[in-house]
Amino acid sequence: MDSVETIQPGDSGDFSIVSPSLTVQAMRDSGYKDTDHALAELIDNSIDAHARTVELIAVEKPRNPSVPHSRARISEIAVADDGTGMGHVTLRRALRYGDGTRLDRVGGRIGRFGMGLPNASMSQCTRVDVWTWKNGPDNALRSYLDLEKIKKGMNYVPDPWSDPVPDRWREVAGSTVESSGTLVVWSQLDRVRWRGAEKTIERTAELCGRIYRKFLTCESRPVSISLILAEGSESKLTRKSTRKCYPNDPLYLMAPSSAPEPFHDKPMFQDFNSRIWPVDQLNGQIKVSCSLARPDAINKKRSEIVWPKSYPKAGDAPWGKHANRNNGVSIVRAQRELELSLAWTNNYQPEERWWSVEVEFDSALDEIFGVTNNKQHAHAFVKGAGFKWQDHADPDETRRTFIERLKEAKDPRAHLIEVWEWIDNQIRRMREERKKIMKGTGTSRSRHPQTGEEVEDVATGIIRKQAEGGDLGTSDEAPDIPPEEKISQIATSAMSRRVDEETALEWAEQTVDGGRRVLMRSVTLGHKHAFFDVESVNNIVEVWLNAEHPVHEHLIEVMSGFADDESPAELLHRLEKASFTLKMILIAWARHEDKVGTSDKEWLKDARMAWGREARKFLDSSIEQ
Repeated sequence: MDSVETIQPGDSGDFSIVSPSLTVQAMRDSGYKDTDHALAELIDNSIDAHARTVELIAVEKPRNPSVPHSRARISEIAVADDGTGMGHVTLRRALRYGDGTRLDRVGGRIGRFGMGLPNASMSQCTRVDVWTWKNGPDNALRSYLDLEKIKKGMNYVPDPWSDPVPDRWREVAGSTVESSGTLVVWSQLDRVRWRGAEKTIERTAELCGRIYRKFLTCESRPVSISLILAEGSESKLTRKSTRKCYPNDPLYLMAPSSAPEPFHDKPMFQDFNSRIWPVDQLNGQIKVSCSLARPDAINKKRSEIVWPKSYPKAGDAPWGKHANRNNGVSIVRAQRELELSLAWTNNYQPEERWWSVEVEFDSALDEIFGVTNNKQHAHAFVKGAGFKWQDHADPDETRRTFIERLKEAKDPRAHLIEVWEWIDNQIRRMREERKKIMKGTGTSRSRHPQTGEEVEDVATGIIRKQAEGGDLGTSDEAPDIPPEEKISQIATSAMSRRVDEETALEWAEQTVDGGRRVLMRSVTLGHKHAFFDVESVNNIVEVWLNAEHPVHEHLIEVMSGFADDESPAELLHRLEKASFTLKMILIAWARHEDKVGTSDKEWLKDARMAWGREARKFLDSSIEQ
């Protein structure tokens, strides 16, 4: 039996679980992206304290005229608010790592781990002072953290003492220093990387406008956030400039907003789709909203606004550059943006700026989303970009049984798979729609050149004639079932190819209600091997064009969506590209036959001949129309 070691009288030494000085120094490298995101933690605290006004103050120390080429530098940064303020115990707890009053509250709060104030502050400076008051700034309490003193053995947060808010801060902060509030001041800035104060303030205002856009526009209790550039000494400060934060909406549906003219007072994008997923067992929900650029913003030929000649392309315009800075999927927790993730964008292509997705969820779902303690990342959710359940399922396991297994194992992915698939599908659809807008008013649906019928309708007529003549396929022998059941089967088949439920049902209803025997759509098959997939579902022949295969880009897309105003040269280029691609496909087949063994050669030759005969039947019949 293992012996139990006990502490004997006279034993000496520090048996603390952690060393305060080493812990604080280690926590300084806690992963804040930059000074802006560390400051966001303080703004979170202000909003949680019901502040109506928050002011971020950067104090610039004047340049030394005796030093050539010297520049003014930021010497202090402060955040002042008119929130409820803190009492003696609350202030002391707020400066402790892993404590803080936010741990006592549930629902609707931005705070998470009680790490924000000390962690964010000490990541940027070695000294943070806090004044807080409930009955006027003359009656403020003050406490602080100082890294140098912690290194020398200061193990406890200093007991708060009465200390009126200094006049220098009252003069520059203005209306925030009133009946109640808090002032946090960073000094001894050793890790702040701000350079060029005016430009820094402009960039920070844009970022804050995006992170807190929902609070800035809240109808019941809007929050005002301003950034102040001040100048002065240890005894007096004066304002140099003030910049107010305006909502910066990546969906570009808010108006007014910080978007450049002419979209500062009207939406630049339009609603594309949205959906809500309740997570009842955790009393939360996930909402995803999608938006797509209006023709005004991206197609000069179709725009109703007058584009300056200096902007030949939308990406060169101020609003295009603004949209590029907001490129990505915005992940919003408790109305506050965590991050703008590029995980879903296509190799950072410039056209990706013209669609947008916002994922909003309640703080009750933090564990499912994998929210980090600095509230900058939802790593579990971001990992799902491009998620393919087939890659994680057991052999012969269906999508439904796979999700049920995850639920039984309490795997958070069970709540997110449908959300991931829906987002992937909406992004694919928005990319296709953007191409239509750029091409003009044409459509991507293939139609008969004489009759105008869609390809599925023409093919349906041919299949019916074949069946009447005894030329049967598997789908012709399917039993007759009710339309509702047929729609359900087709939708299930589409959803197994990563199509969201809403779109899958739409396709299924169009097929069944239209009396079609064929369904052809572009989907993401999850591989780049085959450029199409085939399946018979009841009496429907499904043809799934693989959007990930190069054939789709170089042939299917090239031959779709013709615009009314395309020039002869543009149309000729399309034709040449399609012709070249088709010939390369045929050569690829020939090379494939060249590589296989003798026995397979005969089988492939037979398959080629059979396909050719079927193609002749379809083309001869369609041309006859």
